[in-house]
Parts: sequence; structure tokens; C-alpha cells
Amino acid sequence: MTEIINLIKSLKLIDWIVIGVAVILIAVFAVIFFRKSTYITAVVRVGEESTSYSQWLTDSLYSNDTSGVKNWFVTFFKEGQTEKDGLGKIQAEVLKVLTYDKTPTRKSVYLTVRLRVVYNKASGSYTYKGVPVLVGSKIKLSLDRVLVEGLITEVNSMMNSRDKKKLVVETQVREENAIFSETAGVKSYVADSIKVGDVVLDGDGNELIKILEKRVSPAQKTTISSDGRTHLGKDPIKKDVFLTLEIEVFQLGGKFFFLDDIPVLVDNIIPINTKTYSIFPVVTKFISTK
Repeated sequence: MTEIINLIKSLKLIDWIVIGVAVILIAVFAVIFFRKSTYITAVVRVGEESTSYSQWLTDSLYSNDTSGVKNWFVTFFKEGQTEKDGLGKIQAEVLKVLTYDKTPTRKSVYLTVRLRVVYNKASGSYTYKGVPVLVGSKIKLSLDRVLVEGLITEVNSMMNSRDKKKLVVETQVREENAIFSETAGVKSYVADSIKVGDVVLDGDGNELIKILEKRVSPAQKTTISSDGRTHLGKDPIKKDVFLTLEIEVFQLGGKFFFLDDIPVLVDNIIPINTKTYSIFPVVTKFISTK
């Protein structure tokens, strides 16, 4: 004991500094590598802030809409992709990949991932690589050399309680032009390409939209005579197309939503993207729910 006391007395300031740094490093190492971790499931929406459409019913519908991801990028996602730390432990693993066509050139992608997180008892929250895992927060993942930046939309399947319904609505396919606004009909070949029974599927093959009924008539055209009177006639080229759709929706706050955050309201559009055509009909009437 005497020798230990003498040794302590002989330590200089620099020795105490070195010891202090060593103790701090050991404490940090213990916190990082020996803290208790757990796994949670989260859904990450890749590369977009919103699935809503900012450029509605214009000839340049897709030109300014850069949300979602490009079609080629979607091919890099698959179940079983992982992110590992420096010791080879799995930090994140893709359990499910859900996609749907947002436009002909871009897709919305949702990744269900299993995250290795640390639980903070004081705040009651989880952190992933030091970043809080919260609905609405952003997250970065490196999945088999693919960098993913996305928005967390669900944690531990908290949204599975959504009450999904089938909503039947009447819609009109429109092609409005700010310069030539005398008719809102569509070209004949567009009308011909739409078939009763056509469906829109998500990446898992689940039915999101089904066309129940289709009505086609010559498009109404507004003209103004030389004396200023307005006349309503029929366009010889374009067609008015009315579609009855069955849509899978969920109800939130008394409103219906399609996919994640597209409100189903009168005069709002519903995106329909199939293998052969892409249209954005406007809701004109609610028929029923089931």
C-alpha cells in the first residue's frame, strides 16, 4: 500500500492528464460498444418529400416534377440488402420493397427496413447511428453500395391500423391547355387505349385502382361568334372520357387519401399509370365506399 501511495505522489501533471484521457477513452469505448441495442422496423420513403403532383393538368406535367426516383434507380433495391458497421454487424436490412408508378418516368419507393437502434429510456426514443428515428425525420442508409436518403413514414408498423376502404368515384380525363382552352377533351387514341377492367398495381401486385366503367362522347367545344355570343358545339377530333374508378384509400380526419398522401377530392386528380398509358383524370363525383 505504501508503494502505491508513493507512486501516486510521484505522478506529475502530464501523467494525470494521460490517465484522465485514458479513462475518458475507455468510458467512451464502453458506451459505444457495450450499450444495449435492439431492432425496430421502419418504413422509409426514398428520395422524395411528397407524392402529390405540383404540375396539374398541363402539357408539361412531368417536366417540373422531380419527386420520387428515376426508373433505373429502382432496380438497385431488393429484399435482403444490408448495411454493416466496421465490425461486420448488420445495422440495417431491407425486409420489403414497395413501388408504384408516379409518372411514366419516375416511381415512388418505400423500403421496409429492420434497424439496429439504441433505446434512450430518458427520452423514450430510438437512435440509429446517433440520429433519432422518428416519423418525419430523414435517414441515410448505405445498402450494398447504394446510398439511400429518405423520409421515415412509419415506425414499428404504427400505421397498420389505417382503415383501408374501396372508394368508387366518377372521374373525367382532361387535357386542359392555358392557351387553347375551348375544349378539355382528349385525343381519340387516348380514349381508345383505356379499357374497362384495367388495373393499377403496386410493386407487390396489390390492386390500387380498377376501371369499372367508361363513357366516351364527342368533346364539348366552346366557340365565340363574331358578335360576341358564346356557342357550345362538338369537337370533331377530341373525346370526353368519363371513368368510374374503384380506388383503395384510407380515411384520415374525415378525408380520403390514395397511396400515401394524395387527397381524393372533387376536382383533384388521380394518377393512373399502366404499361400502355398514363392519364390523370379529375374526380367529379363520389359514388360509394365499401
